[in-house]
Amino acid sequence: MTESPGRPWTQWAVLSVATVGFLGWAPYHLVPHKKWKGGGLLGTLAGAALLWAAPTRGPLLWALFGIVLLVSIVTSHWAEKWLSLDDPRIVIDEVAGVWTACLLLPRLPAPFLLGAFFFRVFDVFKGPWGRAVSRLPGGWGVVADDLVAGVIAFFLTKGITAAFL
Repeated sequence: MTESPGRPWTQWAVLSVATVGFLGWAPYHLVPHKKWKGGGLLGTLAGAALLWAAPTRGPLLWALFGIVLLVSIVTSHWAEKWLSLDDPRIVIDEVAGVWTACLLLPRLPAPFLLGAFFFRVFDVFKGPWGRAVSRLPGGWGVVADDLVAGVIAFFLTKGITAAFL
């Protein structure tokens, strides 16, 4: 990942994936000249919708999860170079994070929505763990804090659903 894809169409393709079909740009267009807010929520909603449509188990689900992780890391790496470090328009990391939070949860509305909600909470309010892993280089740093937030959200959701549902 050291040599930059040089063609404009390659840059366009990478940015379209890193911003989940340019969804990460939507908040800026709604409220121009403000710091981008809401892109992470839109990325989380898009990721949850994609996961809801994915198979519920089996090798295809795990293959898709691996592809989401790999694509998230690679496209985040290049998008950061072209936009800025941890640019809020890069929302593919939220897709990977919500998949981590909800992948093994039952595809029922309550656990699924709770997992996505807790993912957002832990993604927004990063503790020392989030700041530590976000220092990893390139796309790893962009995606790692979302993966940790997803793991924490998964275990919290599993505990709550086991106790109450």
